[in-house]
Amino acid sequence: MFDFFQKSLRNKILVTFIAIGFLPFLTLLTYTLFLSETKIVNKIITEQFDRTSSVLKLITNHVNSLTKEVNFISSLDVMDDILADDIDKRISRLLTQKSNDLSLENTFMVVNSDFTIISSSDVNSLLQKFDSRNFIKQSNGKYIENKTLCIYSKIYASFDNTKEIGFLVLKYNLDNLDLYLTHQGSIRSYIINPKTHFSVGENIFYDLNFNKDNDSVISSKHVIVYKKMPILNDLFIVYAVDKNIALAFLYDFIRFMLYISIIIIILILYVSIKYSKEIVKPIENLTAITDDIINNQNYSAQLAVTSKDEIAILTHSFNKMLKTTSSALTKLEEENRLRLKRFIQLIEVFNTIIQTKDEGECIYTSIEQIKILTNKNDLYFQKENFQYIDKAYISLFVTDFENNEKVYLGSIGLGLDDFEDDNERKFYDSIAAMITLQLERIRLIDRTMSASRAKSAFISNMSHELRTPLNAIIGFTQFMITYEELTDDQQDTMSNIESSAHYLLNMINEILDIAKIEAGKMEAHMEDVSILELVQSSYNMLMPLANDKNIKFNLITDKFDDKAYKTDPKMFKQIVINLLSNSIKFTKEGYVNLELYNDESHIYVSIKDSGIGISEDNMQQLFNDFTQVENVMQKKHKGTGLGLSLSRKMANILGGDVKLESEGVGQGTTSIFIIAII
Repeated sequence: MFDFFQKSLRNKILVTFIAIGFLPFLTLLTYTLFLSETKIVNKIITEQFDRTSSVLKLITNHVNSLTKEVNFISSLDVMDDILADDIDKRISRLLTQKSNDLSLENTFMVVNSDFTIISSSDVNSLLQKFDSRNFIKQSNGKYIENKTLCIYSKIYASFDNTKEIGFLVLKYNLDNLDLYLTHQGSIRSYIINPKTHFSVGENIFYDLNFNKDNDSVISSKHVIVYKKMPILNDLFIVYAVDKNIALAFLYDFIRFMLYISIIIIILILYVSIKYSKEIVKPIENLTAITDDIINNQNYSAQLAVTSKDEIAILTHSFNKMLKTTSSALTKLEEENRLRLKRFIQLIEVFNTIIQTKDEGECIYTSIEQIKILTNKNDLYFQKENFQYIDKAYISLFVTDFENNEKVYLGSIGLGLDDFEDDNERKFYDSIAAMITLQLERIRLIDRTMSASRAKSAFISNMSHELRTPLNAIIGFTQFMITYEELTDDQQDTMSNIESSAHYLLNMINEILDIAKIEAGKMEAHMEDVSILELVQSSYNMLMPLANDKNIKFNLITDKFDDKAYKTDPKMFKQIVINLLSNSIKFTKEGYVNLELYNDESHIYVSIKDSGIGISEDNMQQLFNDFTQVENVMQKKHKGTGLGLSLSRKMANILGGDVKLESEGVGQGTTSIFIIAII
């Protein structure tokens, strides 16, 4: 039998939980605590509702009896004495006798048609005015006023049953109903009006809403039921039972169960601890050796096997895993050291090669670095291909940018008979890729520098060769227009020649400005200037152009602080003129508003027009050099596509920017020139 337990960890766990046997006890205790209490409470609620119904029946009968008594007395012939000037004492004796017969706190009184109390069992109320606001047209009825139940009946003359001669009223103190209420130690009851908080009985109130005609409420200390009293509208009768007293037997039984549970728990703990030690001990040993491996990297450790169960099988497997892991880690560490060394060497080679300036220096430096890697001195470079030589080498292929293809440049012999494995071949291929990238970089730099020099020479020649004849053409056409007698057609021809020459000259100036900016030769000459005067001058300069197109041209400066600011006046004015020219040029009709304003840190020049607008896709393209967006007015207004690009670059030199805003084609455009206040 012991062997049966030794060979199976599952059997040990099964025996432990069977020995515990805690679940049946817990189920019984739970049932006792919750289900039994619920049943007892439900029974209490039912009993109290029955008790409440009985009391309500008694109170209803009592009130009905009082009502009948009032109706009977009001119908007696003696009530005819109300009509006499001096009321006979018979009515007073009758009312006093009836009040004494009830043996309760009450008052009978007779009220005449003027609502004056003319007879009463309480002499203190005689000849007082009776409050008739609660009387209704019925011949009899009842109502509650403060703590008093008023039952009344009309009095008719015996000789004429249609003649009203007064009222008989019974004022009944509702505290009398306390006789029907229960005042035991565990059960308490009272009658309450939730609207006026008037109550009869014990002065103990519970937090009740009275939102139903009858209901039950279970609090932490009481079981409460209430019902509405139909005979006395707005009044509720409440019964409350003390839970601790009502559930005393149940609580005694629960305490007994809890005392017994101490013995059961001690037994459970004893069995659990005894068997858990046997189960957990091998696992603790396994955990300890695992922590030792983690903390000390001691993968040579082994666990002792002391049992024949599943833990023993796990221990054997764990020992085998440790041996395999230890061997694998040793091999991995060696490989990692080699890879790290190779990686560092590769970085050093790359850092050295990338600093070379020409092809010869690059190849020479590469060979010297490879010599350090291989510890070989017989490395060399040759342009012939090594593919027919039985030696280790790397080939260099570079890009021919003219033909856009790879061409063979040469090979470097590594001084090795062969590569040890594919990883070593890939390592040297990576070095070859580095050398190739640096060679192509050197070639691209040379190519770019050559293109830049050619571009500079071209711009210089164009400046000299084109601007002089264009100025001459402009001068000759202006002379012809001014001093020669020309026909209208000839005047138009000369004007076209002059405007075309100006167009070409402006294009050349823009290209030269772009070239200066790219070459870093355009600098801002900052000085204190009046921004308002610069903007006003630009506005005046382009006013004729706007008038020729019948465009409303407005200048708004009321939000600008007119004082001296630092900027380059020439650049500032050129940017404003470029933006204004574009707005007027591409506005067929409508308006162009030029607004100047500022805040604490920036100056803003905003130009808003009702022109052709710009789509969102084309917004950023307009800031590229030599870029124009196709539109309906492009054929009429051609340009270089440099205006916005040149304006933004100049704005950047001034420490600012140019932005465009438009809701789409046909919706107009807003261009904003922003510079920081210095």
